[in-house]
Amino acid sequence: MQVGIGDDGAVLNCQAGQQQVVVTDMLLDQVHFDLQTTSAALVGRKAVAVNLSDLAAMACWPTAAFISIAIPRVMAAPDQFLSQLYDAMAELADQYRFTIAGGDTNRWDGPFAINVCLTGVPMGQQAILRSGAKPGDKLFVTGPLGGSLASHRHLTFEPKLQTAMWLVENATVNAMMDISDGLSIDLHRMMEASGTGGLLSEDGIPIHDDVPESLSRAVRLQAALSDGEDFELLFALSDDTVLQSTAIDFHLIGYVTDQVGKVVVEDSCGDRSVLPESGWQHS
Repeated sequence: MQVGIGDDGAVLNCQAGQQQVVVTDMLLDQVHFDLQTTSAALVGRKAVAVNLSDLAAMACWPTAAFISIAIPRVMAAPDQFLSQLYDAMAELADQYRFTIAGGDTNRWDGPFAINVCLTGVPMGQQAILRSGAKPGDKLFVTGPLGGSLASHRHLTFEPKLQTAMWLVENATVNAMMDISDGLSIDLHRMMEASGTGGLLSEDGIPIHDDVPESLSRAVRLQAALSDGEDFELLFALSDDTVLQSTAIDFHLIGYVTDQVGKVVVEDSCGDRSVLPESGWQHS
């Protein structure tokens, strides 16, 4: 094993120097979705999409999925529910050209739970880790942030696999991860893994339209920093020249510094303050 716990996925060394990446996520009713208001199709889609986002974060293309499900004994019409669930997952498998290769289904007295494990292979020569950011690198995100849970965008987002592919083919990315728990806490994780610090510009942080404009600027900014479940990519690179020649909407949000473990944010007046680690908690 080349990379274990601490990144978006585990990197396994295979024969002839090839890498295989394995990612997995468990989703629970009343934590990651609410079956009283969320369809089986959207649950199935999200269960696979969050794993595809982890692979995108490491610049890897999916190859196979293994799906394990726990069905409540009291669930009404479970066969219809499972049919809709698997149809949605199969649509993503067709879209991104991977195989649903196996898994397991059981009944129990608890709430509905689904675990998806995906395997993938690097789009380039090797997987991109969150630990390679260097002082002086520029920090980018691939889209606006905030409001995903309230708007239910967390159920319908498109994994950034194609964007990751473009980056691999056109740029040299030093570090990358997806924003699942919030920009604030996920940026801290990247800086900690890289042994670096970060400087964010308030004015550079893109705020999604899902965050109501009727809110104050401070509240909207906090939503972009900590709502979580955005599944955009956060990445660091030294030379951003190539990003200026594409229609892909990359957002420069700051820089990597040599202040290990310290992340600060600068407002429009140039005043700086320490950015606290805040984000969505899965509970």
